[in-house]
Amino acid sequence: MRAFAVLAMLAAGLAGARYGAAASDEFLLLRLDGSYVKWGTPRLGTPAQVRFAFISEPMGFPGAINCGAMVPIEPLLDASRIERERFHQEVAAAFGLWEAAAGVRFLESADTGVADILIGAQANPRGFAFTNVDHDRAGLTPVSARPAQVRRIEKSLICLNPTKLWKIGFDGNLDVYDVRYTIAHEVGHAIGLDHPSPSGELMSFRYTEDFRALQPGDIAGAVALYGETGAASAGASAKSSAGAGSAVALH
Repeated sequence: MRAFAVLAMLAAGLAGARYGAAASDEFLLLRLDGSYVKWGTPRLGTPAQVRFAFISEPMGFPGAINCGAMVPIEPLLDASRIERERFHQEVAAAFGLWEAAAGVRFLESADTGVADILIGAQANPRGFAFTNVDHDRAGLTPVSARPAQVRRIEKSLICLNPTKLWKIGFDGNLDVYDVRYTIAHEVGHAIGLDHPSPSGELMSFRYTEDFRALQPGDIAGAVALYGETGAASAGASAKSSAGAGSAVALH
């Protein structure tokens, strides 16, 4: 049975290591069982290729918490009046933000059995969105008995609450989350990043509508995990003043 870690609120962020000379470039690497985690070679700064798929039938994941039971995303889309093709475009754009920032590449697969990251709706809805991450546990010993090391992620689950309304784009309503922003945030967890701060980065734990792209700290964190790419600066943009001062919690 897998033992997934859940990324929720501030609690998961307390175990990592914070980096960055200023708030503008702050990031936090996800640390599970005393180890940093990433896809591909278990060494920081090395590239990886990751497959993702959408849940096509109800699936259970013993050991996972908020994503322990997942169902297809279609009922969520119907309730929010979002076309399936448009949703997939927004998800692709969210993955594209991380591809443009660092040496991590994503391929969509129709086979949930071989996919590394699975995306679906919660069968037991709560919150807005969660990511559960499982990693290689070979040779695990008590955390206090070994130095920090890097372990390979084996599976990540991203699940959205189908009882909440969702949208595409920003409109100032922080009670309804933007699909691209939310998926990009959850993908950050799925590849090994934690919450660095309450706000200021896409990986911060508060949902805001100040920006819709990766911020300097997000990019720095992705590069720390997967190395640089020639398009590393493509995902960065200046923060907008729209919606400043308002935020709600992300997971």
